[in-house]
Amino acid sequence: MPTPTTDERDARTRSSRRRTVGAVVLGHFIEVYDMALYGLFVAPISTAFFPAGNAEAALIATFAVFGVSFLSRSAGSLFFGVMADRVGRRNAMMTSILLVGVSTAGIGLIPTYETAALLSPILLVLCRLLQGFASGGETTVAPVFLGEYASRRRRGFLTSFISAAGNLGTLAAAATGVIIGLAVDARTFDDWGWRVAFLIAAPLALVGLYFRYGLEEPPAYEAARAGVKQVSIGTALRRSWRMILRVSCVGALGTTFYVMFVYYPTYLVRESDLSAGQARVVPLILISMLVVFNPLVGLLGDRFGRRVPLVLGGLASMLFVLPGFLVARGGGFTAAVLGGMLILVSVPLCLGAIHAAAMEFYPTEVRATAGGIAWTIGAFVFSGLPPLVVNLLTTQAGWPLSPAFVIMGTAAIGIVAAWGLPDSRKIRLESVESSIREQRETAELRQEPGRVTP
Repeated sequence: MPTPTTDERDARTRSSRRRTVGAVVLGHFIEVYDMALYGLFVAPISTAFFPAGNAEAALIATFAVFGVSFLSRSAGSLFFGVMADRVGRRNAMMTSILLVGVSTAGIGLIPTYETAALLSPILLVLCRLLQGFASGGETTVAPVFLGEYASRRRRGFLTSFISAAGNLGTLAAAATGVIIGLAVDARTFDDWGWRVAFLIAAPLALVGLYFRYGLEEPPAYEAARAGVKQVSIGTALRRSWRMILRVSCVGALGTTFYVMFVYYPTYLVRESDLSAGQARVVPLILISMLVVFNPLVGLLGDRFGRRVPLVLGGLASMLFVLPGFLVARGGGFTAAVLGGMLILVSVPLCLGAIHAAAMEFYPTEVRATAGGIAWTIGAFVFSGLPPLVVNLLTTQAGWPLSPAFVIMGTAAIGIVAAWGLPDSRKIRLESVESSIREQRETAELRQEPGRVTP
């Protein structure tokens, strides 16, 4: 058998890398599709699974279930983070995609409150808890897997495809809702048509499982695992607690995304002249504008550092979110789209860089565990709670612009956290601690008067 030439080996390596990236990205697309459905179908879910007669109370309960799922998402981040460090990134990702598919399809099968009484919301909570648990694992492990496969020069670019896949997953969920809404009348959609989108999750999960089965573990992880006997949450905290806390606060920059796509359609129905069907179309248009920007922001992060797009994204939230909600509140469909565009200026800047930043600062042997802890804190505080808080402030306190002020407050936290991040472009994943220490020592030398840094 002839020995492969250098060009042939390089071609095989590129082909293998493309398959790896494709399998991870496809799985994340499926996971986000599943998770996005709940936010986009809040109205029919509240009608189906909670008592009739008080629409506002049903909506608050539905948003509360959304927030509760972030508790289990936090638990999933921890569980799958430890699992990925102990038994492999691939095994963790295969398990998470299977669970999220089962739980999402389960929501589509739950009987209505009229049929099953209290059993209906109980089953909804259980499915959302399982869905959040699995999603926490996917969000934690997928960026770690891609980041460890990427070269230092392309780490931001490749991990940005996680965000692009998330945007496409949300886009697919919104598009599914629009297509079903066009295929059936409004009453049929609210009765059972929305369930079709959830049932699609089952075959999608099997497709993702098939593609991930053939993945191989990143070489950096294999080398690190050989010398580690046990991984624990305590070990990760002892070694990286400062960076875990900082990265979890950087997650505050993601609040815009969750408030926008979970609460914005409801806001439009309440505060503008849009119907529920028109409100579902607005996220479809807005997300389609975002997809292409994530890889570009990933390249920007590789060129100038993760801190630059993250801080710019936070500043964009501070400047444009309030005007965006004011514009959307004042008119019809066009105003809703234009207002949404202003609100979303920050999203690609933040999401295009945050996945690289979320995995670069921890030692390889505890990288997924440490990342899981950071996602645990950041996801619940800055993603799960804001939609519920916003809904309470708008309905109970009568503050229709509260979404803008909540986003601006979390953006301020994210800016401070992102500003203090090291320049992770130069960090070697196989020796993270020494890379960060070298940066600090160099910075200290430069600050000493009379010292010349070689």
